[in-house]
Amino acid sequence: MSALPTPRRRKGAFAPLDGLDEIPWADLRHAYGSAADVPGMLRGLARPVADSERADLLDRLDPSIYHPGDAVHSASAAAVPFLIELASAPAVPSRGAIVELIGRFAALPNEMGEPWRSAEDAVRCRDALVAGHDALVGLLQDADGSVRAAAAELMWAYALWSPRADGALAALLELDAVEPDIGVRVSLRRDGAQAAIDARGSGAASADRIAAAVRRLADTSQTAPALRLACLAARRRLDPTSVTWRDLLDAALAPDTPREADGAWGEGGSYLAVGLCHMCGEDSAAWLNLIRSLIGHEQAQVRAGALRAAGEAMVRWRSAPATLIPLIGPLLLDPEPEIRMMSADLLAAAGHADSGFDDRLAAVLNDSYRPAAACAAWALARHGDSRAVPALIHALDDEESGGFGRSMHYGDSFYWLTSPPLGEALVAGASRHGSALASALRRALARCWAQNGTAGGPPTPLHVGALPRFHVLCEALAACGPVAVTVTAELEALLDSTHPQLALTVIEAAGPAAAAFAPRLERLQREGLEAAAARLSSAAGPDVSDTALKLLPGQAAPWITALAAAGTHFVVARDDGALLRTVDDVLALTAPIRHDAAAVGGATGPMFTPAAILAGALARCLTPLGPAAADRMSWPDQWLRANQRCWTSHQAVQAAGALWRITGDVDLACRVFEHVLNGTPPRGYDPLELAVLRHLADMGPAARPLAPLLRACLDRDERLINGGGWRGIAQDEEAQQLLTRALPAG
Repeated sequence: MSALPTPRRRKGAFAPLDGLDEIPWADLRHAYGSAADVPGMLRGLARPVADSERADLLDRLDPSIYHPGDAVHSASAAAVPFLIELASAPAVPSRGAIVELIGRFAALPNEMGEPWRSAEDAVRCRDALVAGHDALVGLLQDADGSVRAAAAELMWAYALWSPRADGALAALLELDAVEPDIGVRVSLRRDGAQAAIDARGSGAASADRIAAAVRRLADTSQTAPALRLACLAARRRLDPTSVTWRDLLDAALAPDTPREADGAWGEGGSYLAVGLCHMCGEDSAAWLNLIRSLIGHEQAQVRAGALRAAGEAMVRWRSAPATLIPLIGPLLLDPEPEIRMMSADLLAAAGHADSGFDDRLAAVLNDSYRPAAACAAWALARHGDSRAVPALIHALDDEESGGFGRSMHYGDSFYWLTSPPLGEALVAGASRHGSALASALRRALARCWAQNGTAGGPPTPLHVGALPRFHVLCEALAACGPVAVTVTAELEALLDSTHPQLALTVIEAAGPAAAAFAPRLERLQREGLEAAAARLSSAAGPDVSDTALKLLPGQAAPWITALAAAGTHFVVARDDGALLRTVDDVLALTAPIRHDAAAVGGATGPMFTPAAILAGALARCLTPLGPAAADRMSWPDQWLRANQRCWTSHQAVQAAGALWRITGDVDLACRVFEHVLNGTPPRGYDPLELAVLRHLADMGPAARPLAPLLRACLDRDERLINGGGWRGIAQDEEAQQLLTRALPAG
């Protein structure tokens, strides 16, 4: 058999990519569909193109063929050998980024569960990596330091599952013996310790061998003083009792520690405290000791980093604020404006945990650094201090210069320092000083109306871009209580808009003081019922959707509006007969939606169906009537029992709470509430879980069956949070208060 001719390298290419055109790429798939475009992207990386074009190619290729955590595309396995070839060609620019992409594929087997891990494409991808073992090991000796660093991280992940793990570990140890870049050697220990933890947690066959390799690297008697911190950090990860927080701190501050190479000293020490704390894992005492030791450091960046670590500790542990607030408060006088801002922000996050620094916060209201002044106002508002009111009024009248921002939500446990949220600051201030804020809120609402305009009605449409501002102002007005009724004209305009529920929230919070709105509320009920009759006659059935009803974003179905108006009317006028008549009319009109509670939603399909929304609205509307509404709760009862998959929804929680309050059905309510809470610890509480706890706090002895679960949630130092920043702290603090109320009777 004659030898095959040597493939000719494409003109100008840095790597030949032999066999690229022999793969049926059009038959393969990636994240965006057909993989027909993959060879073009790979070939582009092999050619001398502009840096911007190369970066664009990588930005397109990476998300196309790599998907974190749960799947490998058919094009991914086919692309891996060519990525290894590109990474191994010295003339190819940006090889470090290519190796990082290969490294993500090497880490995938450690992240994937079954059945995805055993899928054919996942197996082929692992086989391709093992087939490229020698080339990957060769990258550890590359002349480019970024390639060596990325290759080392890749090899640690690869060693967790590869049949050639021993060879990978030997190569990593050999690299450390000859590596000239201290930063790469620091990373070797950091990444190795993480790999050892992951291997132990997953029960990898190579776990003991990885740990042994890391111990060799972390032997301080065999390494240079410059690596002492990295070695101690690795040893701490493997055995928390072998290294103290003081050992880590002393090593970090030692003159031999290379501040330009060790990540803990990044950005001039801004992340020193956070980095050292993370080396201590979940040891809260070590965190607090490290923060206490660094919060007064002579370098401003280190002090700022200690405040970041303090915020994260406060988010993680309930006991942290008591220790940290006395350390944070004095920094309101720090010469660095950024530190004054951070200190005020953390005092706001602590809420009422300690108001002992309110006089200093009041002084910061006049700070020339406006972000610091805004954070001080935010803190004082959360503490209920009237000295926040002028700053809140200024923020309402001149939002651009007020220093406040929009409300933000974060899905992790970090403490994010951002502009204080105007909406929450207004609600906090209005709940205690509504009379002082009402006029400014009215002016702001009038400006909002002027920007929105009143053309296009009736009802007057609210523009999508204006809705967030309307929501912020109405929530603050609702917090004002009865004094909010002075904003009559603007509330009447909202009742005549496409989103009357904004005004209903304010009027309901005002209670009987808003009785003058009763006639307009009665009209809104009639209009809602008439619109419901017209809409349901043309779009009847259980599949009625927002699209079919031509609803605007945030707009409620007309029968929901009728129920909401009826509920608000009852609060201000106390006319239970009128409320029940509206409920009966809605029940009659929505028969097509309610035709079969078991069929509505079923075992699959969307959770937030028109039937689910109706059940929640009926429950909310009828709850104030108590036992007098028992005969109207039969359908919400049927819906709740037939749709257990919806129990983790606000509608189901509303229905369960209403059934207990109206019919006395403790068993079903507790089963729903337990279902919600059992899916939560040890992660955290969202508004849904807090709603459950509010019901349980009101149930008294009836909550006894859930007492063990509630006690377990209360008797722990770790916070139950689903998000970072001040919100995670505030939600957990509220949860603790509700749990305390619920437990004595349990």
